[in-house]
Amino acid sequence: MSGTQPADLCPALPEIHTWAQQSVRTQHLRDLQVIAAYRERTKAESIASLLSLAITTEHTLHATLGVAEFFEFVLKNPHNTQHTVTVEIDNPELSVIVDSQEWRDFKGAAGLHTPVEEDMFHLRGSLAPQLYLRPHETAHIPFKFQSFSAGQLAMVQASSGLSNEKGTDAVSPWKSSAVPTKHAKVLFRASGGKPIAVLCLTVELQPHVVDQVFRFYHPELSFLKKAIRLPPWHTLPGAPVGMLGEDPPVHVRCSDPNVICETQNVGPGEPRDVFLKVASGPSPEIKDFFVIIYSDRWLATPTQTWQVHLHSLQRVDVSCVAGQLTRLSLVLRGTQTVRKVRAFTSHPQELKTDPKGVFVLPPRGVQDLHVGVRPLRAGSRFVHLNLVDVDCHQLVASWLVCLSCRQPLISKAFEITLAVGEGKGVNKRITYTNPYPSRRTFHLHSDHPELLRFREDSFQVAGGETYTIGLRFAPSLRVGEEEILIYINDHEDKNEEAFCVKVIYQ
Repeated sequence: MSGTQPADLCPALPEIHTWAQQSVRTQHLRDLQVIAAYRERTKAESIASLLSLAITTEHTLHATLGVAEFFEFVLKNPHNTQHTVTVEIDNPELSVIVDSQEWRDFKGAAGLHTPVEEDMFHLRGSLAPQLYLRPHETAHIPFKFQSFSAGQLAMVQASSGLSNEKGTDAVSPWKSSAVPTKHAKVLFRASGGKPIAVLCLTVELQPHVVDQVFRFYHPELSFLKKAIRLPPWHTLPGAPVGMLGEDPPVHVRCSDPNVICETQNVGPGEPRDVFLKVASGPSPEIKDFFVIIYSDRWLATPTQTWQVHLHSLQRVDVSCVAGQLTRLSLVLRGTQTVRKVRAFTSHPQELKTDPKGVFVLPPRGVQDLHVGVRPLRAGSRFVHLNLVDVDCHQLVASWLVCLSCRQPLISKAFEITLAVGEGKGVNKRITYTNPYPSRRTFHLHSDHPELLRFREDSFQVAGGETYTIGLRFAPSLRVGEEEILIYINDHEDKNEEAFCVKVIYQ
């Protein structure tokens, strides 16, 4: 039929609507179950957190390098039954004092009058110490915090003097946030394993006093073995009065566990040495550490604190003749960027470099640094040579030039007498004959330039001819004798002859 209408779909809509409502209701119930489970879990965690907070004690300690900081913690058994309590510490620098005599000595130094219990702790080798507490019993637990680690603190102390006055705060330099802060946590567990008390310790490190500073220069990748002699004990600052005849035993500790540091107790009146054995790193590394000296048996308070700097240098051995120029070359390797560098030496009169002033070190390149060594005196000694970035003031390379210098053959000897206290110098003359048939140029040097100067530092003389060398001796204010060597070198600065002048001041 043309008038027939399509079937009406409206009766199905309530079924779809009912199914959507059931799906939303199911999701809602599922969410409520998740929320209920989360509430149950967080309720237990919240209760445990509140209970832990109720038994937690927080304390701040101000410590100094090497000083033993003593304190006592009051521990109470809150239960109606006895318990064996285990003391667990998570920081090796914090420890329980288990020796009753040590506990007594620390209490006496601190002025505490709390009771001391003999053999209070039960020790089980390397396990945590334990103590027995009766129901509701209270005990004083002695602790000692002692730190020998001062790497970051040393850097803070060194940089504290670099800040300018403008904008400087009035607070002390150790209040800066850069100063390291340490933490320690102590758990007092009852027999069942549940904690009955918690101690949270915050340690603020304070700057310490340095009594002496030692700086050693040593070849790289080798061992420095050094003995440092202690002064007489009664002369040290802080030594007790009346200890002139009795020296206490000496103990040493080092802030670097990789440094071997020890001392030996010798007989009365004998000098004492502190022995160090340190491995040097690659050049130009600098190793810094502290050596702490004690005179008490418990190593409580340092008597002396030494700061040691070990500079690792590349070693260069040179065998040479006094007064004669010896040449060598050192290899320079460029870094990742272009550097403007300059060489500096500890003995500028005896060691000179080429290039002399500031020069450019190309990146990743290889360049030679020419060195000329002319020692003034015979013997063995060290000369330091450093290559410095003049823009960044950074050490690029460092060498330890080990000189083994022998004295040239003395061909002539003179003796002169000078008056003391005249306040003016004296002029003298000596002669030199050119042994070659041709004209030659000669250069003059002296091993005592502060006592003897030449009229001319170089001269020319024809073959077989004789030249008169003018000498100028500086005045002296004291009576005595001095031997002065005069080196006569050729145009290549090789030693031709050496004269010895014995000067008698009277």
